[in-house]
Formats: sequence, structure tokens, C-alpha cells
Amino acid sequence: MTGWDVLLAVTGLLWVASLAFGFYRVWQEARSVPIERLRQLWKEEHQLYGPLPEGLRRVEDLDEAWQQQVLRQEGEQFPLLARLFSRRAFAQWLARELKRARVDWDVSTGIAILLLLLVASFSFVAIGLSVLAPTLSSWAQFLLAFVIALLAPLSFLGWLRQRQRRFLRQVERVLPDTLGLMANALRAGMGFQQALELAAQEGLPPLREEFGVVHRAVALGASLEEALKGLLERVPSTELMLVVTAVLVQQEVGGSLARLLETAAETVRNRLRLRQEIRAETSLARLSAVALAFGLPAFVFLLANYATIATGSEPWSAPMFTDPFGQKALVLIIVLEVIGWTWLQRIVDNIGE
Repeated sequence: MTGWDVLLAVTGLLWVASLAFGFYRVWQEARSVPIERLRQLWKEEHQLYGPLPEGLRRVEDLDEAWQQQVLRQEGEQFPLLARLFSRRAFAQWLARELKRARVDWDVSTGIAILLLLLVASFSFVAIGLSVLAPTLSSWAQFLLAFVIALLAPLSFLGWLRQRQRRFLRQVERVLPDTLGLMANALRAGMGFQQALELAAQEGLPPLREEFGVVHRAVALGASLEEALKGLLERVPSTELMLVVTAVLVQQEVGGSLARLLETAAETVRNRLRLRQEIRAETSLARLSAVALAFGLPAFVFLLANYATIATGSEPWSAPMFTDPFGQKALVLIIVLEVIGWTWLQRIVDNIGE
């Protein structure tokens, strides 16, 4: 059996396994939701209590409504994956990342998406390599497809991090105004818990909901330090960490909390303004980095193939695609591009902080 046969066999087995798992999920959902019985109950209720409410004018709408309700009440969408990864550190880390990204998914759904990306990327890359680089050895194709498949789930994790950064920007944008509101409430004679309640009721979203969680935690008996640390766990913002640290220190040493919150609001406002100025000053450099990291290599890659076609040769027959040394150089170029782009992103992120 050649390496290509092994590649096709592994790809086929992965697709068959994913298809079987999909059928298993459909069968499980069909057993858990007795649609016909729910539809009959809905008809009886309609006869007893009159016309249907707005938004569910058709009996068929009951299917989707009840399915959504059942999904909300179920613990996990993929019980098998939940049992396999329930006590793993990776599952706990993924649950925290999903919560911080404000994605309403359970851990098993996130793991299922990662596995789907892994299988799909391996299959598509394997097929693409067999078409675009037929001269590459079968084992090299298998190894390259396997490596890219391992990197593919990083796109999902990157999407989560992007949502987290967007949420943190929204929080930091309204943080100075919320702190000013609390400072004014304290100057008016309210206590800190009353100021928290006012921020939870009259503040700006999404920070309003987070302060509401803090207020309820304190009202139910948690200490202020525990409630604020829980806030930092849900919202890991640097600006918010400065404010929480200042409030906890003030609780220990005393002083005017209203003045402290006003100073913190002004400090956060200045930091945000400085960050915007830095992003504006470095916008041209970041755009140039994107062009150099992605635009120029792609242009050279396509130009090398076009040159072979223009000279009457077969497509993708340039030495960088067919010669073993050229293939190694191409792999090295890709690795250096990824490392350089990652390094540049770290530098830009550190400057932005």
C-alpha cells in the first residue's frame, strides 16, 4: 500500500466517522423531542385559551420554539464529548474562553467545532495537494496535510480572541462614564453598594450587566473582594484591573472613594486616548506589514507559476514546486512568514497596551 492509499483511507475514515456522528446526533435529538405530542398539547391549549400569541401564528412554529427551549434546558449538546473532556484542563480553559467571548455555547459544542475543523482541513488540504502538487511524494502530502490540520483549529480560537478583544474595547469605552456615574452617586450620599446598583441600572452596556452581577453577588453574601475578582475573571481588561485594584486598596486604607473613582475615570480616559493616538500613528506601518507579509509573497508565488505557463511549461512545474530543494525552500519561507507575522503582531499588541 502506497502513501497515497494511506492518505485516502485515513481521509475516508475521518469523513465516515463524522457522518456517523452526525446521524447519531440527529437520532438522539429525534428521541429527546416528542414533537407530535407537543403539537397536540399546543392544539388543545389553543382550543382552551383562544388565538395563538403573536410570533407563533402557525402550529408548525411550535417545532422550532420547543426545540430551542429543549436545547436551552439541556446540559450539553454533545454528551459523549462532554463526558470525555469534562475533567480535562483544556475543557475548563475552553469554557472560560467561550464565556469571555460571550459565545452562548457549551464546552462540548466548542470541542465539536474544533474536531470538525481538524477533519475538514485535513481532507481539503490532502485533496488540494494531490491536485496542485502531484509530484510531491505521498508521505510528504500526508505530513503537510496533517500539520495544516493541526493548525486549522487555531482559526476558531483566533475568532474567540477577536470577540474577546471587541468586547473588552466596548467595556473600556464606557468605563470612564460608568465610574463618573458611581462617583457622583457617592458624592450624593449613597454607599458603594448603592452606587453599584445605580451603575447596574443606569450604566451603559455591556458594563451595566457586569456591575449587575457584582451587585447581586454582594447582596447574596459574597465579599466585595470576591465579587470584584469574579468581575476581573469575566472581563480581563487592564483598565478595569487598575480600577478594581484601586478600590480594594481604598477599602483597606480608607480615603475618599468618590475622588478615587473620578481619578480612575480620568486615568482610563487618558489611556484610551493615548492608545487611539498610537494606533493612528502606527496605522501605515501595520498596513505595510500586512502587504509585505501576505501581498508580496502571494504575488511572487503566482508570478513564479505564471512564468512557467508563459514559457510553455506545465502549470506548477517551477523548481520551487517540483525540485526537492525548492520544496524545502518553499516550506521554510512559509514557516518564516508565520513566525515573522506572529512576532510583528505581538509587538503591535504590546505597543497598543
